[in-house]
Amino acid sequence: MNKTKIVATIGPSSSDYNILKQMALSGVSVFRINMAYASLEFAREVILDVRKISLEISKEIGIMLDTRGPELRIGGLEKPVIHLEKDSVIRIINSSIIGNSEMVSVNEKAVIEHTSVGNTIYLNNANVKLVVINKDEDTLVCRVINEGDIISESTINIPDIKFNINFLSNYDKEVITFAVQMQVDYLALSHVREEMDVLDVNDLLISLNDNNIQIISKIENKDSLDEIDKILNVSDGIIISRGDLGIEMPIEKLPRLQKALAKKVKSKEKICVISTEMLSSMKSSIKPTRAEVSDIANAVLDNVDALMLGEETAIGNYPLEAVKLMKSVIEDIEKDIDYKKILTELIKNKDIDISKAISYSACEAACAIKASAIVCTTLSGTTAKDISNYKPSCPLVAISPNSKIVRGLSINYGIIPLSVAAADTTDELVDISKRACMKALELNNGDKIVIVGTFPLHNVKYTNFLKIEEIKKED
Repeated sequence: MNKTKIVATIGPSSSDYNILKQMALSGVSVFRINMAYASLEFAREVILDVRKISLEISKEIGIMLDTRGPELRIGGLEKPVIHLEKDSVIRIINSSIIGNSEMVSVNEKAVIEHTSVGNTIYLNNANVKLVVINKDEDTLVCRVINEGDIISESTINIPDIKFNINFLSNYDKEVITFAVQMQVDYLALSHVREEMDVLDVNDLLISLNDNNIQIISKIENKDSLDEIDKILNVSDGIIISRGDLGIEMPIEKLPRLQKALAKKVKSKEKICVISTEMLSSMKSSIKPTRAEVSDIANAVLDNVDALMLGEETAIGNYPLEAVKLMKSVIEDIEKDIDYKKILTELIKNKDIDISKAISYSACEAACAIKASAIVCTTLSGTTAKDISNYKPSCPLVAISPNSKIVRGLSINYGIIPLSVAAADTTDELVDISKRACMKALELNNGDKIVIVGTFPLHNVKYTNFLKIEEIKKED
C-alpha cells in the first residue's frame, strides 16, 4: 500500500458514482471539492456518494472542502473558453458586463485603483500574462504578452500589490456552515495571509459547535511565507500550493522552498500536502512525462503526508488513470526509504512525554522485528498522529469507535483508519486490534504486529500500553 496519501479533486470528469468508487479503490484517501468552482448542491451530492461508497467498500474516506478565499476573479464570459491572442488589447472594467476577448469585468474596484501602468497581471492561474498600458477611473487597458485561454471566474494575480479584502466573505461563511452540516473532515483555507485569517475561521467553527473539522491552510503567497510559523501554530497543517506560489515568486525557487516548508511542517508535527501540476500532462494524455514522475518521487522523499491531484482528476480526460499512476510511483519510491534513519533523525533533541515515547517505541519495535503493521487504538486521534509523524516502516491501522475521528486520520502518512466497536477490557482491545489488522491487510500466520493503546481503559488519559502479537489465523 502507499503510505503517502492521495488527495483527488472532484469535478465534471470524476463526479460519476462509478468513477468515484474506482478512484477510492485505486488509492484515493481524501476527496477534495474546490468551492471556488463547485456549487453547494454539487458538493452535497458528491459527499453523499462518497459516504455511500465508503460503506460499500469498507474504507474510511476523508472529504476536504476548499474555501474560495479573498481571491480576485473576473466575471462571466459569453463563451465557456475564450482565447486571447498575443499583442491583442483587452480592457478590465469594474462593472457587471459579460466578458469577451476585448473586455472583462472584475469584482473589486480596488484592482483598478491600486494597479498602475507597467504592472503585470496574470489571468486563469497564470495561463495568460498581461501588462497594463493605460488606465482611467474604472478601466485598465492591457496588452496580452503571453497568449492563452481564460474561462468564466478566472483568477487574477497581480504580484507585489496587496488588496484590503475581508478574508471571510459571506459565501465562504456559507461554505463553512455547509461543511459543518455535512460533517466534512478538512477545510482547506485559500489565500491565507496571517494567523488571524485562520483564527477567524476557528471562531466561526466554535460558534457552530464543531471541533472535528481540521483546518488546512493553503500557502499561496509571500505574506503566508513570511507568517508561516504563526500560521502553522493555529492550523492542523498546510497545503504547499505551487501554482500561486510560482506566480508570486521566481519559479526556480519553488523546489528549494517546497523542501524547506515540508521540513518545517513535519518538525512541528503538522499535516503537509503538496499540490499543483503533479501530473498536469495527464489532463489530455494517458501517459505522464518523465519529469512529472520524478516530481512525485521527489515529493514522497520529502516525507510529506499527501500529494494532491487537481485539474488532472477534476476536468482531465483520465482521472482514474492519473490516480493509479500516482499510486504506483509512490509505492515504488517508498521501497527505498530508510525508515530507521528517519526515525533516528526525528527523535534527536526532542523532549517527549509518555504517549510520544510509546509512539516512538512502537515504530522502533516495528522496524526491528519487521512487523507487518502497527495497530493503534485511539479516542482522539492524537496517538495515531504521533506514530504517523515518526514515519513507521509498516502500515499503521488506527481504530476507534468514533467514525469522525478515524475519518480525520485519512490524510495522515501511513494510516489505515477503521471504525470498530469499543472494547471493555484489555484482552478485548487486543482481540479487536488483531481482527482489525487482518481485515485491513493481507496477513499470514506468523506475521508480527505491534499494538498500542491505553491501560486501564477508563482510568488513564494517555497512551501507555504496547504489546507485540503474532498472527494466528485461527484467532
